[in-house]
Amino acid sequence: RRYRVVLRPQWRRFVPNGLIHTSVRLAIALRFFAGASIYDLAPLYGVSRTNAFGSVWMVIEAVHRMQALNLVFPKDHDQQRRLAQEFARKSQAGFDCCVGAVDGILIWILQPSPSCCRESCCDARKFFCGRKHKFGLNCQAVADCRGKFLDMSIRYPASTSDCLAFESSALFGELTNGLLAEGLCLFGDNAYLNSPFLATPYPNVSTGYKDAYNFFHSQLRIRVECAFGMFVQRWSVLRSAIPKGVTLRKTTAMVLALAKIHNFCIEQNDTNIPPMTAGDELALMTNEMGSVPLDVYEDDGHDEETVGQRIPTQLIGASDHFHDVPREIRAIRRRSYTDTRLPRERLAEDNVRENNYRRPRPRGTAARS
Repeated sequence: RRYRVVLRPQWRRFVPNGLIHTSVRLAIALRFFAGASIYDLAPLYGVSRTNAFGSVWMVIEAVHRMQALNLVFPKDHDQQRRLAQEFARKSQAGFDCCVGAVDGILIWILQPSPSCCRESCCDARKFFCGRKHKFGLNCQAVADCRGKFLDMSIRYPASTSDCLAFESSALFGELTNGLLAEGLCLFGDNAYLNSPFLATPYPNVSTGYKDAYNFFHSQLRIRVECAFGMFVQRWSVLRSAIPKGVTLRKTTAMVLALAKIHNFCIEQNDTNIPPMTAGDELALMTNEMGSVPLDVYEDDGHDEETVGQRIPTQLIGASDHFHDVPREIRAIRRRSYTDTRLPRERLAEDNVRENNYRRPRPRGTAARS
């Protein structure tokens, strides 16, 4: 009902004759997004498959026409500090500078058609992710502590590294121009480059205060993975390849629309995601291209909110490499920050080492003798 009220002003241009009620069109779209087959939805709602698919795209366009639903990273410094305080309340080490967590997820698609490849000026092989053995798009997203998406960018094929995909986004350009308030930064994994506005873990450490920093860093960074978990669990159409005939342009539009509705649900405190119906679950499991499971996040000492969260691990971490970022460029970037005390060093030294924080043991494990 809330979705229909929000989108009602956008319906008039689509169904002037009222042959299919707007609530029916919205129901078809939401069920499709949730993983139902369009071949089941058409007879269920008494419409043709063409009208069922048409209803999906009408809802997507209506969502994009609603400016109030747009994904806009907050530019107001006071709002950024409020986001950082929400993260700080979840941090066992008192990390108070994280304004958002960034990561990438693979949007699974079928092999793009030659026309889609020509339109994107990209060979079909570029869309194939060797690590996940799937065709797809690289989706970069920044999430807040509640799992709401602050920014989302889908501009590159799946073989692109997270680093390159993120640094080609509009948000990265704003970050380099001083978007964040002083002392604030994003948290990301080692698929990204450590910088004044993006703190990453220390590589190749297993003991000491740097290892402890890595744990407390991951305690906040996991929030974006949990956001992806809620996102894919709610919209199970993303758990399998996007249906045949949906172009790359339409796929991008659909994913961005789903992110906007995802945020709307969180704003409305609608975070209780109902389980799939038996029929929809069967359609997903018998999909000829297969589907990805939602793995339960295990307890390794993180807070209770993240333990038990369902995460699509087979879609995350597909682009944790630097193959398309030359080593020389990475070296130049690191040297450019040698005279700057980066957030990672400040957190590790001032918060973790000075307070003698240690990586906590997972619950149920005994202390080492």
